[in-house]
Amino acid sequence: MKMTIRAFLLIIFISCSNDNTMVNPAIDDQINVNLGISFPPVASEEQRIFTAPLLNELNVDIIRIGENWSFREPTEGEFKWESLDDRINWAENNGLNVLLTIQSNGPEWACSAQQNTNSCVFENNEKFRNYIEQLLQRYPNRISKIQFGNEWQSNFWYIGSEQEFVLANNIVYNAIQQFSPRTAFVLGGFTTISLRFLAGCNGVIDEFSDDEGNVYTREFLDNNCNNAEVQEVKNRIDYVLGNALYDMVDVHLYDDAENWTTYFENFKAMVLKPIIITEFGGPNVNIESITEQYQSERLELYVKTIDSLEVEEAYFFKLVEGTNNPAHTESGLINNPELTKKMNYFTFKELNN
Repeated sequence: MKMTIRAFLLIIFISCSNDNTMVNPAIDDQINVNLGISFPPVASEEQRIFTAPLLNELNVDIIRIGENWSFREPTEGEFKWESLDDRINWAENNGLNVLLTIQSNGPEWACSAQQNTNSCVFENNEKFRNYIEQLLQRYPNRISKIQFGNEWQSNFWYIGSEQEFVLANNIVYNAIQQFSPRTAFVLGGFTTISLRFLAGCNGVIDEFSDDEGNVYTREFLDNNCNNAEVQEVKNRIDYVLGNALYDMVDVHLYDDAENWTTYFENFKAMVLKPIIITEFGGPNVNIESITEQYQSERLELYVKTIDSLEVEEAYFFKLVEGTNNPAHTESGLINNPELTKKMNYFTFKELNN
């Protein structure tokens, strides 16, 4: 999103001035869940100038942003904090509480040969511990929530074993207790597809689809839930839930909101800590309509369904269209590249009022 500050401000002015043309009917039901935004554009000053008034208009006071050790310590012992300083200071100045997702990768010098584009197993966990302690001492009690890794159930997102993930996870948890005790540590996040399979293999749902539209029937589940591949993921989840240290758990919910309560209640029985939702959204372009009217209607269903689960926080994905997941390229509150407000933007605003 390369654009001058003047262009950003012009778009905001035009969009805000047209608010009255896009008003949705009033939503009467009281929504108790606090709605946030997952990964809004905040990487540069221009993006933050663009994002701040939109979050304010949407009544958002919680956001999720990413952190990457690779950027912070590209050369061992030489930390570069300026860009993270800018984001943390900007959030505080705008009354925003931050959930920081620390990616499960690292600088090349810190990674073992076991790595992929999204993650690595650290060569020396003490060097990872030093990075985490430096971060926490720089922002003590200034970050609302922190999590390590994202969607680690698949080795696509965390290439190491469940034991290696827990070692790194617990380093972060223990450092928080020492250096930033008012920061909550979040175990996360559980993918929608993992929640679907857990529910299906537990027999509480008979059919669901994946992002590509493939349908998994009761017959398929009965024939495959005990195979090695499914059991490997189940064992990975069981080990992490049983051995990781955390204050709360993070799940992701997409698309089939009619089944979210089933997925959530099945998963809730597996954990003893509070659950938050750091990603929710849709619709899936492979199997659903993407008209603005439909997206707006679905968003209302998403939020009301989540509200019925009695979670405290849920972060919509995302503010501006665009994601590496082809199923959700249209799922955003702002058009891209036009950067104009969609109908679901006003639905979100009304729900979060």
